[in-house]
Amino acid sequence: MITNSSPWDNLKFDVEGIEEVRRKFFGTLYNTYSFFALYANVDGFEYKEADVAVADRPEIDRWVLSVLNTLIKEVDTCYNDYEPTKAGRLISDFVNDNLSNWFVRLNRKRFWGGEFTQDKLSAYQTLYTCLETVAKLMAPISPFYADRLYTDLIGVTGREDRVSVHLAKFPICCEEMIDKELEVRMKMAQDVTSMVLALRRKVNIKVRQPLQCIMIPVVTKSKKHTLKL
Repeated sequence: MITNSSPWDNLKFDVEGIEEVRRKFFGTLYNTYSFFALYANVDGFEYKEADVAVADRPEIDRWVLSVLNTLIKEVDTCYNDYEPTKAGRLISDFVNDNLSNWFVRLNRKRFWGGEFTQDKLSAYQTLYTCLETVAKLMAPISPFYADRLYTDLIGVTGREDRVSVHLAKFPICCEEMIDKELEVRMKMAQDVTSMVLALRRKVNIKVRQPLQCIMIPVVTKSKKHTLKL
């Protein structure tokens, strides 16, 4: 309800608003956790291995960790400024746009069968870190769901000696993990993908149908350089 209302409006109980948040945010977060739990159980992942160095992780992992730490910084600022609405929307956008629709969607094959390689371990550790951090970030405004998500994760890995997310320490931003240039490049890739999908819908071309070419207009040299990367 906090994310669906304007900060200056009186907050009223809204069944439709709650259903919208349940479907768009909680449903997406649940599906993301379910995806992680399914393959983690199959592979026996309990986060007992040493962390894969960030520098040794694939670019997509470094990107989502960068966005995650940017989120930590922004959400912390929002809470300190008594802006829970803005904080909730930032968390929702991260889960929907970056974690579920981008990171998980592009990395599904890394979790599938095969040997437990460093690449697969990096994928598990990265997604786990995102889920645990999201649970802590959302705890002030979604106490019960956050606690269940946190205890389900910690119950398997035992990485923290806490019985509740509300007894855990709030996440601290790691500036060394933030790569703004990488975030800009990935944001452009996301925007281009959204644009192409919208054009496909407009002219009724199926997603799986290959395209001969895509022409993307750019107005600056910097954008052209970023697009080539």
